Amino acid sequence: MVLKRVLVFMLLVCLALASPCMAQQRDAKVNADIKALVEQHNKAFSAQDLKGVMDLYSSDPNTVLMGTGPGESYVGDEAIGGAYDQFFSRFAANTLTFKYDWVSVGSRGTVAWFAVTTTIEGTVNNEKKERVFNMSGALENVKGKWRIVSLHFSRLGAEQQK
Repeated sequence: MVLKRVLVFMLLVCLALASPCMAQQRDAKVNADIKALVEQHNKAFSAQDLKGVMDLYSSDPNTVLMGTGPGESYVGDEAIGGAYDQFFSRFAANTLTFKYDWVSVGSRGTVAWFAVTTTIEGTVNNEKKERVFNMSGALENVKGKWRIVSLHFSRLGAEQQK
């Protein structure tokens, strides 16, 4: 009986010591998946690939895209798709590059979030332009895939960057 208790105790200690390591590995994979989703979004955005962008969003009708100022709130597939169509008209396809100046990601269960500051360089009206954007988003894991449920972007000094 004493041997059984000692073995059970040792098993519990081993599990307690191993759990944080297993959680860190899982978190590292989730964090890598979230960063990959942001990069997929930005690649599809640069290519002006509306289907590619929209495939990354949740199908929930309350999914939100929000910009910097008033009137830049879009809810649902149709509104979000229309917003991207407007964005695409502002730059030449496949000309954007993204340099990530700061990235933070996290998750808990089937919910994840990210925040990035990125410098975007691209061609607008045949002229090279550079803009700094903040982006943040909330994600949900649906059938093993992360999907955007809320995305917010803002430009510092947007009113001066016309």
